[in-house]
Amino acid sequence: MESTRIFERIYYETRDALLKFLIPRVRSSDDVEDLMQEIYSKLYRHLARRNVVREPLPYLYTIAKKELSRYYRRHAIRAEREEPLSDTLPDDAPSPELLSIDSEQTRSIWRLVKAEPLKSYQAFTLYYGFSVPTDEIAKSLGLSEDAVRRRISRTRERIRRQLSNNEGAKQ
Repeated sequence: MESTRIFERIYYETRDALLKFLIPRVRSSDDVEDLMQEIYSKLYRHLARRNVVREPLPYLYTIAKKELSRYYRRHAIRAEREEPLSDTLPDDAPSPELLSIDSEQTRSIWRLVKAEPLKSYQAFTLYYGFSVPTDEIAKSLGLSEDAVRRRISRTRERIRRQLSNNEGAKQ
């Protein structure tokens, strides 16, 4: 099956770039996985009809943008249908201040991760964002498992240092 071989080649050549494109644009890693599956299934169906894809990455970005549009539309519709939240918080609920700090800190962490070199970004994101074991990350990135662990550890340490520097500067 020629289309299956072409699909596999395109998948392995574009997967990392597409992940890097989608991760900052969606709410959870489960959503990223669903979008990736939908995007690549559309590619597979296109190739199975014996269509040619001359520029795979731009083609996949076009599909990804359409899928992201659908994704945001679904979330907006779901949010409209949900009941409004009660004005009172349960006793054990985190305060709104804590929730904003957590989301702000999360955004700060992802900004720092995105600034990392590509392989470090990929290793860190796959490990912490998708719970991919280091041996699988090593295979997918073409690195040794030890190199993957070092990249993750160094990235984590740089993020800690940067966050603590930012905290020190605020005080």
